[in-house]
Amino acid sequence: MVHTSGDISGLEWSRSAWMAAEPVYRKILELPFIRELAAGTLPREKFMFYIRQDAMYLKEYGRAMSAAASRFQDPDAMALFLRFATDNLESEKALHDTFLQEPVRDAVQSPVCMLCSSHLWRQVSGEPVEVAVASVLPCFVVYEMVGRHIYETASPEANPYMEWIKVYGGDGFGDSTEKLSALCDRLAEKAAPEVRAGMTGAFVTGVRLEWMFWDSMYRMSRWPI
Repeated sequence: MVHTSGDISGLEWSRSAWMAAEPVYRKILELPFIRELAAGTLPREKFMFYIRQDAMYLKEYGRAMSAAASRFQDPDAMALFLRFATDNLESEKALHDTFLQEPVRDAVQSPVCMLCSSHLWRQVSGEPVEVAVASVLPCFVVYEMVGRHIYETASPEANPYMEWIKVYGGDGFGDSTEKLSALCDRLAEKAAPEVRAGMTGAFVTGVRLEWMFWDSMYRMSRWPI
């Protein structure tokens, strides 16, 4: 059972939100895509389908982060948000370039990829800035947690996806996740209870969408018509 209504008293918002979303994260680790990625047995065509869809989502994610940053009243917070967002988006783009021989052109977002993009934009454009920032956090947290999990269990000698694993399982990505979590905690500390609850709801929904994304990538889900 996942609770999305608010915080657990006495905990920082990020810890409380993670506790609410952790059951979904456990389900993510059970997905065939994640297990086969860790084992190095994920079919290449499934991985490449994922990389192409993720590259398209990353463009929307970058635009959404820039839009969210523009809503900060605090210039220092705005600069911090933009800085680590830019750094990580660049590292992820470099990773995509490692596997993609050509830029993604004339490709169509899958239904779930479009759902993820639409959800993110809805939070960024229509919700309080605190909720907007919280909606960006799941991608950082889940990829760090999954990356570290795979990094600890993968066989580097035989795994063709070690470059992907190293990016998300490394310390650099974890540092940015920690900074974004701390920023969310500062925003939540000053937010009204209903806004904090909205932050938690957006975070949990984002983690659920990460599950849906990887599940659909394994099935190579496309538009049926």
